[in-house]
Amino acid sequence: MNDTTQTADLGRCPNCGAVLDRPGAAGMCPACLMSGVLRADAETAPIRGVGGAHPGYPASTRTPSAGREFDLPYALGDYTLVAPLGRGGMGTVYEAVQRSTGRRLALKLLAQSLDSPEMRQRFLREGRLAARVNHPSSLYVFGSEEIDGVPVITMEIAPGGTLQDALDRRGPLPITEAVDATLNMIDGLEAALDRGVLHRDIKPSNCFVSPDGTVKVGDFGLSVSTLPSADSFMTQTGKVMGTPAFASPEQLRGDEVDVRSDIYAVGATLFTLLTARAPFEGDNAVQVVAHVIDSQAPAASRFRSETPAGLEQVITRCLAKDPSDRFAGYAALRDALLPYSSVIPEAATQAQRGAAGWIDYLTAFLPTYATLMIIIGPEKLFVRPLFEFSFAAWQYHFMVLGAGFLYFTLTEGLWGAGMGKWIMNLRVVKRNGKLPGFGRALLRILVPFAAIELLRVPLSVMLLPDGEWGLMHSLLIIGLSIACPWIVALLWLTARPGNGMATAWDLVTGTRVVVRPRGVRRPAMNIAVNGDGADASSNCIGPFRIESDVKPGAWLLADDPVLRRRVWLLRRSGDEINDARRAVARPGRARWLQVVEQDGETWDAYEAAGGAPFAQLTANGSVLWATLRYWLHDLAAELRAGERDHTLPPFCSLDQIWITDDGRALLLDDPWPVDEAPSDAIPINDLAGQQRFLAAVANKVDPLSVPLHARSVLQNLRSGSFEKITYLAGTLCGLLNKPAEIDRGLRGASLLVIPGYCWIATMLGIAGTTDPSVGPAVWAGRVAIAGLVMMHIEAFFDFLLALFGKSTGLSTFGLEAVTEHGRASRKRLLARSAIMWLPVVVPTIALGIVALRDGTWIPFAQAATLGGAACLVSSIYVVSALLSPTRGLHDRLAGVWIGRR
Repeated sequence: MNDTTQTADLGRCPNCGAVLDRPGAAGMCPACLMSGVLRADAETAPIRGVGGAHPGYPASTRTPSAGREFDLPYALGDYTLVAPLGRGGMGTVYEAVQRSTGRRLALKLLAQSLDSPEMRQRFLREGRLAARVNHPSSLYVFGSEEIDGVPVITMEIAPGGTLQDALDRRGPLPITEAVDATLNMIDGLEAALDRGVLHRDIKPSNCFVSPDGTVKVGDFGLSVSTLPSADSFMTQTGKVMGTPAFASPEQLRGDEVDVRSDIYAVGATLFTLLTARAPFEGDNAVQVVAHVIDSQAPAASRFRSETPAGLEQVITRCLAKDPSDRFAGYAALRDALLPYSSVIPEAATQAQRGAAGWIDYLTAFLPTYATLMIIIGPEKLFVRPLFEFSFAAWQYHFMVLGAGFLYFTLTEGLWGAGMGKWIMNLRVVKRNGKLPGFGRALLRILVPFAAIELLRVPLSVMLLPDGEWGLMHSLLIIGLSIACPWIVALLWLTARPGNGMATAWDLVTGTRVVVRPRGVRRPAMNIAVNGDGADASSNCIGPFRIESDVKPGAWLLADDPVLRRRVWLLRRSGDEINDARRAVARPGRARWLQVVEQDGETWDAYEAAGGAPFAQLTANGSVLWATLRYWLHDLAAELRAGERDHTLPPFCSLDQIWITDDGRALLLDDPWPVDEAPSDAIPINDLAGQQRFLAAVANKVDPLSVPLHARSVLQNLRSGSFEKITYLAGTLCGLLNKPAEIDRGLRGASLLVIPGYCWIATMLGIAGTTDPSVGPAVWAGRVAIAGLVMMHIEAFFDFLLALFGKSTGLSTFGLEAVTEHGRASRKRLLARSAIMWLPVVVPTIALGIVALRDGTWIPFAQAATLGGAACLVSSIYVVSALLSPTRGLHDRLAGVWIGRR
């Protein structure tokens, strides 16, 4: 076969005539294909003022490209096209008014040049995919239909334009504003992914700005479903879709894509919001594609010097060439971005900092201390320095201090947190929110450690023996090493809420410790209710196919066969729904879609949210606070918004609350039909009624799951103490980011960190006086005895703190022993301490009395046996608490639960 025949078989690009190596999308070569995509992308930017200026849309010199053109205003079916909003690869978007409802919306029309059976199918698919997503950070799709032979999609309008518009008007966005917009993007994309949808075309021109500043993801024209369906025909390998400057390398290569491809586009979009330029640019499409695939993205700080280093690292990770090097999901990306958002960090509490401090202290100093204790022994490590003040005597001591100082300097200087602060979700920052750097990090540890050593060393010298060193002196030195770190508590006296709970070393270094913001996702419910199950699929009301009765003849569950989503049809028996209610587009109410006239009856169509009625979910038990707090906030926010636009029903009952399958609370206009007696209707036309309604919801919470910080809020709600619904909604919003549950890691830390420190310190002291050649039995015995000593130290402090309503481990880690009525009483705490420690203390006292009577020490074998038994009993308590973090065995026996402070 000759070359001419080969060329004829392979074909040529219809655009430039280049010989095709293999059949490609649309029969074009890669360069022309990507050039076409770039041209389509250039047309995506909104066009304004075509056909006459319109309020809110300034005139522009741009004109429509070839395709469907209208003299505006133009009547198209039930819609009046008012002004063009933008043009993309698939069609033009117009601002329109639906004459039958008065609702303003966006109408997307398929481009005439693309009108083919395949493109109509794809256009319809876009509507179906977008209709799966109903989230505050995603543009809402009302419907998809064909009008006068033109396929159209009707969707929510975003009068604030797009992020690309904001860049064109203002240039690079402020850092916090850009990050906030990206966080909104992540929320919308995550909601889409939960519905099985990948966007594949995230860029500033596809992100729309609401009047309240919220950014919504729109234009699902290139989306693909992650769920098996008949719509998967658009995922063929070899079809390169998307905008090259924002598309991931694997997407441009035609490889299989997943959520990490959208994360790449999010990083590229954030880069653009910060710098007003795409991360990859070129003179033509081929250069752009080549740079995306082969070149490393430039640093954002190259174009904007004030970009925080941590934020730059987040962007770099998003733009990694290898998908495995990017964030694995949206949750991790959200957590990484939150410190650079407008969210004001919360000052860490003393309990949180104390717990983190213990862990960091052990991590920083204990490994070196233990190693030197074993290698050189206690005499060179902490006895000789007390007798001889020389470098040779203190060199090992300096090694311990140097290792600890290096730990704090590096971890807090580079990342703002060592192991302890990372576990407790804390972060060290300067007053401007940036990382402290090495100098401040070093000074932060020098201040408290100087306070410790200036007390420990003089006291140790004062206790030096005149004669031979004995066991008692070793115990005194060990005791000072354990007790002196508590001197740091005096440096806490400067902490005040007004100064961000700043300690003495915070004030000296100009730093503070804050709670690292973390994204919190509400618990999904994974529930569904489909009415009474009556099969009426052969009947239709308007375009909707009836599935079942919710309330026979009055409330139906139906299916939209075009968008493949469910709707509620409510037969109208009273006045027409007013325009304000029709226009409600909040997540706290069901969306009104349209009115249907059939057989002399009028039906109102609402989007049917998957889920179940609140009354059903609470019929057989209470709800955990970690879940109910979201529902309370949703309802309070809807009461506040509905009061403003006068769309609240006059009365509400618990039967009017619907919980969606993604964990959101909706306020229904009418009560959901229930088999049992309906809930009492409460008038909600005033603040008192609104608080009574929300209090009725709050009464369904499991009281033992409510943290102490939330109990006072619920008490004020029940007593109607809030002066405005705004105050109540804001207070409930503030509770969403506070920890509500206890995991095994936190519970284990509260049980083991402080006892572990005391046990290790004691064990090292014993090891220093033990001949290494003794057998395993002696070593095991000394380990058990060290545990016994540790438990007596813990028991002493636990009994002491119980008198003040505290507990050593719980108080340090921000936990509390509670009952149904609040914080546990002193009697219960003393009982809890007695249950834990009397099995250890009583036998030791008995052995001590016998030894005193005989004038001897407690025999080694008896002490070791008692220590082993005590460790076994304690391990039972620990294991039971780890299996049930809110209620271990000793908690049950004392009649208390463990909750968040």
